[in-house]
Amino acid sequence: MNEATHEQVRVRIVMMRGGASKAIFLEEKHVPADRDQRTRFLLALFGSPDRRQIDGLGGADLLTSKCAIMGPPSRDDADIDYTFMQVSVEHPIVTYDIACGNITAAAAVYAIEEGYVNATAPATTVRVHNTNTGKVMRITVPVSNGLCRVEGAFAIDGVPGSGAEVQLDFSGTVGAATGKMLPTGHARDRIFVPSLAREIEVSIVDVANPCVFIAAEDLALTGAELPGEVPARTLDMLEEIRVAACRISGIESYLLPFQAVVGRARGYGSFQGTSTVLADQCDLVARLFVERAMHKAYAGTGASCLAVAARIEGSVVHAQCRPRANGATIRIGHPSGVLPIISDVVRVGDGWRVDEVIFSRTARRLMEGWAYVRKQRLGRRARDDAREDDETIDAAESLFS
Repeated sequence: MNEATHEQVRVRIVMMRGGASKAIFLEEKHVPADRDQRTRFLLALFGSPDRRQIDGLGGADLLTSKCAIMGPPSRDDADIDYTFMQVSVEHPIVTYDIACGNITAAAAVYAIEEGYVNATAPATTVRVHNTNTGKVMRITVPVSNGLCRVEGAFAIDGVPGSGAEVQLDFSGTVGAATGKMLPTGHARDRIFVPSLAREIEVSIVDVANPCVFIAAEDLALTGAELPGEVPARTLDMLEEIRVAACRISGIESYLLPFQAVVGRARGYGSFQGTSTVLADQCDLVARLFVERAMHKAYAGTGASCLAVAARIEGSVVHAQCRPRANGATIRIGHPSGVLPIISDVVRVGDGWRVDEVIFSRTARRLMEGWAYVRKQRLGRRARDDAREDDETIDAAESLFS
């Protein structure tokens, strides 16, 4: 139960890692239902906007400024409801319209540990309903003696060590934002990029999260660049491409579609500088961009979308990817290493059907306890840090009583 002190309110939190991401987990009953009030609360909890998020729990990075709100299932084919939020580090913005594969893995572990799902050895499958997209993912978690396993031999590039393998089935996430695998009806579209003063070809695909795929060579890139190596001018181009993709696909979002730059397989040094990815270890190289920043690894949702796009003849991804049999693993070379993912996509008439999209993560609970949020940040004008009147503060306090 949330309790208030004189100048702060407190709320129970659980911090979990899923894949290469971390998130604060909250119970639905512990946070405001009103969207504006919820946004103010999350900005205060995370310490945004501030590059260091020093007065909150955010990790000052795209991958560690994430939140999951959990609650009982609202549909019969699910075991738990999961709402994902990306909390901007430097801007007073909370994004509610995207999904996160890494945190979905953690959501399944959370569901078992919090008693939403009974643990059955050797593995328990959790049906996670992502309310952002209205899609249900099936996540299989290894368990032993009624508890989620933590230790194991499965390793993820970008995460130190190894852990128990959590398997994610994202085959049910087609059309997450638009209701269509190919929102424009085409495997490729031509869009005009003002900074280039010409048109380029892109592929817009909507699986898990919609992505717009661009051939690296069209932006004078190789696809093997690392975070910090892409010029600001190119980041401007990617935003222009995102906006144009929104316009022709009917997407209305601050972050979507994710921008994915893809190129033919090649060797490069990892972002951490501790390993080298060889050209024969990947089937293509890809770099994912969100909010003008390159993902330091590769998002599970973006990987799901890419793995499907790679099977669609005529797409930008299909042209860049080494030929792989349908249902075989596609190896995505990303800044931190390689992400293997299985996709089985079948041609049906003039369209396509996704039968399988499977990848694996590791996930575990990092801590649980109380977080304290300043009442002053919960008022109407919290975004510009203005001081609220007593009436507003009292109203905010009542949300957590």
